[in-house]
Amino acid sequence: MNNIDFIAYAESVCFTRPWTSDEVRSAVCGEYGVAAVEPDVGYAVGRLSFDEAELYRIAVLPEKRRCGAGGRLLDSFMVLCRERGAEKIFLEVRSKNTPAIKLYESRGFTLISVRKGYYGDDDALVYMCGVQ
Repeated sequence: MNNIDFIAYAESVCFTRPWTSDEVRSAVCGEYGVAAVEPDVGYAVGRLSFDEAELYRIAVLPEKRRCGAGGRLLDSFMVLCRERGAEKIFLEVRSKNTPAIKLYESRGFTLISVRKGYYGDDDALVYMCGVQ
């Protein structure tokens, strides 16, 4: 299974509104896409824009959770972004997603803004981290 197929599969088991294979390909392929993939474990996907990057999605297969995989994927994503010239990484997370918030904050991300009611039933928290 190639990375696109694996990410699409992981999307289908990790999210209630998964990306299609075409959406995955659009996010990952091309010169601005960034993907840290551990086959059969999970992925972190985002995009570069000049000296900034945005983390779009991070997912770990349910049976691989609670073993540090999310941290490894986020670390790999951050390294890839830094190597490609990013100085800052942004992300957005549901305010009720406590495990993800703890992960992001453990990697140096700080809350910079709140989008009230963004998800209808929840606020969106916007985080930023400088990459050295």
